[in-house]
Amino acid sequence: METMWAPWRSEYINNNNDTEKPNNICVFCDALTTTDDHERHIIYRGEYAFVILNKFPYNNGHMLVMPKRHISRPDMMTDQERYEIMNLIVKAQIVLYQVYNPHGVNIGANIGEAAGAGIAQHMHFHVLPRWNADANFMTTVANTRVIPESLDETWVKIRKAWN
Repeated sequence: METMWAPWRSEYINNNNDTEKPNNICVFCDALTTTDDHERHIIYRGEYAFVILNKFPYNNGHMLVMPKRHISRPDMMTDQERYEIMNLIVKAQIVLYQVYNPHGVNIGANIGEAAGAGIAQHMHFHVLPRWNADANFMTTVANTRVIPESLDETWVKIRKAWN
């Protein structure tokens, strides 16, 4: 592996802390302000955490589990948040097996923009169903993923199974 010496980058890296951007509205915090769960595709509201469908799913049934508080890292969570989030992740997995009968489930988090988080300011866990060979020819050849079900249809199925 080659190493590139670039000390001028340290200023950019040290000043690019995106955990709080006061001029931006967090889409997750904003979703919690509504009372219409169907409109925002909120599956469940707990005391400390909630579950929402991913607006840009990798597969149908792709859910996000996160604290209600606007925090960016797991070490910022309280014990109550950690406990409730883990229970919601397990419940989401169970519901996915009931609704979609997948071959497996991905559960994970990208903490920070450098780790691949699309919305790094409000940490969240992904829970999504997977099937053997779910990367079909469209994904392989055309670099395009086909999502055959609308978010509204997904919300109805998962919400019914959740309750």
